[in-house]
Amino acid sequence: MSYTRLALPLPLLFVLFLAACGPSNNVRLLPQPPLDAAILPAPNAPSITVVTFADNRPDRTSLGVRRDNSAFVTNDNMADWVSRALADELARNGMQVSYAATFKQARGGNPDYMVTGELNALWLKEVSATELSTELRVTYFLANRQKRILKDSFNSAQSRTGLPTSSAAENLLLDTLRDIVKPVARKIVQSVEGKK
Repeated sequence: MSYTRLALPLPLLFVLFLAACGPSNNVRLLPQPPLDAAILPAPNAPSITVVTFADNRPDRTSLGVRRDNSAFVTNDNMADWVSRALADELARNGMQVSYAATFKQARGGNPDYMVTGELNALWLKEVSATELSTELRVTYFLANRQKRILKDSFNSAQSRTGLPTSSAAENLLLDTLRDIVKPVARKIVQSVEGKK
């Protein structure tokens, strides 16, 4: 009995290794780190309720696409992920923040301000064996008890090159989320403080 030994070139072995280590099709949406217990609302801070954003993405069934055209998916609620991150960021900025699943629930709390919005895009793309890219786009609305006082849209697109790991996609999405919620929260805080 004779055996034939198959020798693969080293670059091909490396590519096969990278493909095996890459992100899985199911991607978790990582939350931001929890709020520090030392972070308290500023004295006389107005109350703001963030309502879960509407999911207005053209394709709500997937989170993105891999090189083999299979879909990235998640078991997490994408609009809730973005909305809660914004609420946390507003709290980090000294606002008195609550979170509501619906507009009706938010009105029941009679907050000074309400933030509603739309998730227009959340997309993850596997560009190559070593590169991932993301896009996140939201439109948000700030209203006081009488009327809407602010509407704005923000977009963040990022890409990252490196050795693919199962957490690479999750961390890139989290960084893209932070890139959106920080300026949105800053603009809301500036608008609220200007209305005092």
